[in-house]
Amino acid sequence: MLFKKNFLLVVLLLIITFISYEWYESLGLTGISMLYLLFVVGVAYHYSKYQTVVVAFASFLIINYLFIEPKFTFQVGNAASWASLISFLIVSVVITSLVKRLKIETLQSKQAYLRAEFLRKIAEKLSYSDTIQGLLEDCQALLEKEFGSTVLIVKDGVPILDNYALTSEQFNAIAWVQANGKSFGVGTNNWADANFVIFPFNRLQSHDPVVLIPQIFSLEHPHLLENIKLAVVHIAVAYQHLLQKERTLAAENKAREEAITSALLASIAHDMRTPLTSILGAATTLNQPGISFNDHEMQHLTNIISSQAKHLARTTENILSLVRLESVSKETIFMEVQSPEEMVGALVNLYQYQTDAPPLSIQVNQADILINANHDLVVLALANLVENAKQANIDNNCPDATIHIVVGEAEDKVFIQVCDSGRGFADGFNVDHIKKFESSSNKGFGLGLSIVDAVAKLHQATLIFEKVEKHGAKVSLIFKKPNIDIDHVK
Repeated sequence: MLFKKNFLLVVLLLIITFISYEWYESLGLTGISMLYLLFVVGVAYHYSKYQTVVVAFASFLIINYLFIEPKFTFQVGNAASWASLISFLIVSVVITSLVKRLKIETLQSKQAYLRAEFLRKIAEKLSYSDTIQGLLEDCQALLEKEFGSTVLIVKDGVPILDNYALTSEQFNAIAWVQANGKSFGVGTNNWADANFVIFPFNRLQSHDPVVLIPQIFSLEHPHLLENIKLAVVHIAVAYQHLLQKERTLAAENKAREEAITSALLASIAHDMRTPLTSILGAATTLNQPGISFNDHEMQHLTNIISSQAKHLARTTENILSLVRLESVSKETIFMEVQSPEEMVGALVNLYQYQTDAPPLSIQVNQADILINANHDLVVLALANLVENAKQANIDNNCPDATIHIVVGEAEDKVFIQVCDSGRGFADGFNVDHIKKFESSSNKGFGLGLSIVDAVAKLHQATLIFEKVEKHGAKVSLIFKKPNIDIDHVK
């Protein structure tokens, strides 16, 4: 390559010499000097300083030999010729120095622009990344594009994206970098003769990721390593930020779980003590020796045991239902085309043989309405709404009030509504106000609405609470109406 470049310089110098010799009368000594000067400037910009000096000196000798009197000698005949030669030499040196400086500054400016653009892209990726995995994947892709070769971000001894098999030497080097927080390999002060380079995320001992460039055989553009090294600093800061964010979120979740557990235990201790005490008291009374009870007293005590046992059984079932609902996703539950009317019928059957069943009124505004749903979960949600309505009626001193269940369709939506005659919800109450283990009633855990909310979310349905002046409260489950050929379903 060097021979070809030098050969090209010789050929160009000969061509310029031929042109100058043939057109000497027209160009004159000044024109010829300018022609050689332009050639020297061009060489200064595209070739090394050593090659530029050689070309400038060769041009000086050619001008002296061919165009300065006496010609074809290296003697100088007069002072004017000396002035021309010396001026050419000085101007060549000065312009060559200026061109070299311009080239260096242009290159530095270009590198600074490229570095700024690269860091801008990194900053853009960092601003959009909200997970550690996404951050590392995006940044590795940008680093590879910048370096034009394989660049790996290694976390826990495994590259983030590529199925690259680390050598034992690279694996040991990564361990050393993480233990010391120092760079390794080419362009560093640590094992600079290695054919790869590693930059750490953390300057202290840690198991944080590292950036590995596995193969560096030539450093024609060493500024790229500096760009990547600078980018690693920014990536490491973003990584630590997301890591701290995840730790904070995990701590908050743990604290929330502990708070829920504490609330559950407190609610169990408070709300289950009363029914258990009632059951224990009634059973103890019945088992007292030497005491006889008439039919009315016997029925009263057994009713206490039965009603309180049902309450405990229902509460336990609600807790288990909520746990199951919170552990599944809408992709894992089985859904098919269902008739809301049939699901309401299944709900009515649940209360058919219960002695304390509330009076229910069913109103279906339009027949043949269908939704895509899980039958058992929707019935579970409706049962909890009915239980809440029943308790609301009791709390409002109207235990025999009818609970109205309405099924209808409006604006391509299918709704199922449960209305009671209680005091109603507070103004502005919505799903965001639902809290587990908190109940406005003097009895219960407040799990009913949480279960309904969980079922609604699994069905991508809307849960709406309204305060109705005449009927107390109205709770609506609103489902999207699927595109179904009803005749085909029938």
